[in-house]
Amino acid sequence: MKRLALQQQHRSGLVLIVVTVAVILLTMAAWSYSSRMLTEMEATAMGSRAVAARMAAESGIEFAATRVLERDLEEDVNVYHDPDVFQAQLITDGSGPRGRLRFSLVVPDETNSTVGGIRFGLASENAKFNVNRLIDLDAYDELSEGIVYEVLSVIPGMTEEISDSLRDALDSDDERRPFGAELADYESMGIFDAIPNGPFESIDQLLQIQGVTPALFYGEDANRNGLLDPNENDGDELAPPDNADGILDIGWRAYLTATSRERNTTPEGDPKINLNQGMMTELYDAVEEQLGTEAASFIVAYRLNGTEYAQQAFTQPELGITDDVTRNEIDLRVVPSWQFTSVFELIGGVTNPVKMASGVDRQFESPWSDDVSTLLNTLPDLEVLFTTTDEPWIEGRININQARVEVLQAIPSIPASAPDSIIAARPVVDLQGASANIMARRKTAAWLVVEDIVDLETLRTIGPWVTIGGDVFSVQSIGHYDRGGPTVRLEAHIDGTDFPPAVSFVRSLTHLGRGFHPFQLNQDSE
Repeated sequence: MKRLALQQQHRSGLVLIVVTVAVILLTMAAWSYSSRMLTEMEATAMGSRAVAARMAAESGIEFAATRVLERDLEEDVNVYHDPDVFQAQLITDGSGPRGRLRFSLVVPDETNSTVGGIRFGLASENAKFNVNRLIDLDAYDELSEGIVYEVLSVIPGMTEEISDSLRDALDSDDERRPFGAELADYESMGIFDAIPNGPFESIDQLLQIQGVTPALFYGEDANRNGLLDPNENDGDELAPPDNADGILDIGWRAYLTATSRERNTTPEGDPKINLNQGMMTELYDAVEEQLGTEAASFIVAYRLNGTEYAQQAFTQPELGITDDVTRNEIDLRVVPSWQFTSVFELIGGVTNPVKMASGVDRQFESPWSDDVSTLLNTLPDLEVLFTTTDEPWIEGRININQARVEVLQAIPSIPASAPDSIIAARPVVDLQGASANIMARRKTAAWLVVEDIVDLETLRTIGPWVTIGGDVFSVQSIGHYDRGGPTVRLEAHIDGTDFPPAVSFVRSLTHLGRGFHPFQLNQDSE
């Protein structure tokens, strides 16, 4: 009996151990399941917050496109720097900073050339030099070889090899320049379709050109935020490699573009009057309807025989027309031998003598003088009304109100002192938007004359290359929370030459890091 009792006690103890182990295992399984579910729930929540942040960034891009459209509807729309409109716009409110979702539209501040800076707005692609215009320079005159290299040499790190290779990539022939490379050279290395042999569609194609490296193209700005971060100023300690000189090398992407354009229509979308159209009677009638006889006579007389300062475009013989073709007694039987290169040639001057129906040659004086009022108030209206081409857009003029000094130096024939003077006259970007108010008053490149940076003759010379406008914009749209949580950065191009403006390009920069601390984007966050 005693032995039986001991056996029963032993079995009872064994059952207790088994039950205890089972309870422990079940508890551990429950804990593991609960932990996994919690992790999954947190991952789901984080994933949903990342999705929400991306949607906020995408909303920012669409908002930017809307603001580009609104420029034509409201005169006071400011896309240059407007923190009230572009900084930390609330998408979703929450009970605390971690729940408040916003978007910010950010671009590099071109006025800060040392450690970099940001402004809240859009960047005009016309603030960069359009490489496609090198084709125009190549066809300019017999001295174009020197002109092209002089233009490109101001870009930091540019070499004669890259200059020649770039122009070989842009031109349509297969003739290699001394230091260049054509399709056959790339194909011999197993690289096919490396160059377009025509205009670039994207400046990223520059990376395919012989001699162009990522270091040249991107500079030291590894995360592409336009700011000199600690790892971008520490030598070779952390990526990227840099020279630790305290100055941000922002790379060629800040100087060069292939997409700068301006619409060649009025703000209402109507065609402008082409000063270089072929029919003088139609030109005269169109100008007279808008501005009267004096303006029409001067413009037509200019086309017929130019002025003392104009550049002759072509010369053609007199037509064999016997019918009386006159306007304001101007004899229009002669094919025009002069062309306007820019609207600035309307200002000041007297035409060379032109034939009149009376048989006595006559000169016509410009109705627009070079006084300050005309330059600042009247000239912008003339730029809206007139053009020098029938193309739907004008490509590659440089926005002098936003371009960096290196880009200004690339303007053909610009005086050596002008770029630094333009930068010195440019107000510093501030959060109150005062700088935007100053720039808004500079509605024509003629402010260079008003502020004695260049004279009128120089403005006429550089006129085909300068503007204060541009209808293609770049921007970084950032979806972010006030505190914590994921940040999504998208880089986009918005083409305002289309109607409505089109988002022509989007690329994620999120993999490069958040780029900006939430307090940089939203100074009012808790």
